[in-house]
Amino acid sequence: MSRVGLRQGSPSASRRRGTSSPLFAHPIFSGVGRQVVIVFALLVALGVLAAAMAWSTAARGDEPEQPADVQRVERAVTELAAAKRAAAGEVKANKVAATKALSKCESAGPGWKAIRAVKIPAQRSLYRRGARTLWKALGEVAAERAAFDAYRPGFERFLGRFDSPLADPALEAGVDAWRKRVDLYDAYTPIGTCAQFNRLAKRARQFLPDVEADYKSGDIYNRMVRFVESTKRTAARRHWGSRYATALTAARDRLIELGANDGYATFFAFGHSLRG
Repeated sequence: MSRVGLRQGSPSASRRRGTSSPLFAHPIFSGVGRQVVIVFALLVALGVLAAAMAWSTAARGDEPEQPADVQRVERAVTELAAAKRAAAGEVKANKVAATKALSKCESAGPGWKAIRAVKIPAQRSLYRRGARTLWKALGEVAAERAAFDAYRPGFERFLGRFDSPLADPALEAGVDAWRKRVDLYDAYTPIGTCAQFNRLAKRARQFLPDVEADYKSGDIYNRMVRFVESTKRTAARRHWGSRYATALTAARDRLIELGANDGYATFFAFGHSLRG
C-alpha cells in the first residue's frame, strides 16, 4: 500500500480534517449563530436610536413651562381672535344698517330744512358746508359703533377671563387699559345718528349781514364741524390717555419677555381695534 494511502486512512488524518471544520458548521450551531447576530444588530440599532433621541432633546433644549399668566392671556387672546372672525358678518350687516339709517338725513330732514330757510347765500353756503362735514364725520362714528356692537360680546368675554387678577403687575395694567378702551368706545360711538345731525344743523339761523352776523354764523358752523372730534376728546379725557396706550405696549413687551408668542402678545395690545 502506498504512503499516500496510509496517510489518508490514518486516524491522525481524520482528526486533522475534523479540526479544520468550523464550529458553527453543525446545523444546530449555525441557527444559534444567526440568532446571536440578529439580536446583536437589534441592540446596536436601539443604541443608535436612543443616542439620536438624546441628541435631539439636548439640541432642542428643555423648554420651561410658560407662567400661568401667559397661559391665561394666550387662551383669552385665542378666543377673542376667533370671536372677532366669527363676528365679521355681523359687522358688515351693522354697517349697512347704520349707513341706511344715516342716509335719511344726508340731504333731508329738519336740519336741512333750517339751513335752506336761510336766504343770505354766504350764510347758507357756510351752513351747508358745515352740515356736510358733520354728516360725514357722524357716518365714520356710526361705522365704528356698528363694529363695536358686533365685537362687544367678544370683548366682554375676553375681559371676563381676567375677573381674577393676573399676578404680573404689567399684565394686569394692560387688562385695565383694555377696560378703559372699551369704556371709550361706549362713550363716543353712540353719536353717529341723524338725531345728532338734526340737533346741530337746526341751529342754522339767518343774521343781518354785519360783523356780528359773521361771528354768529361762524360759531354755528364750527359747532357742526368740530362736534365729532370734540366729543371724542371729551371721552378720551375721561376714559383714555397716553398712559393706557403705554400700558398696553408694556404688557405686550412683558408677555414676550415671559415667553409668550409674539403674535399673541401683539394681539393682546391691539385686539381692541374696531377695524378687525
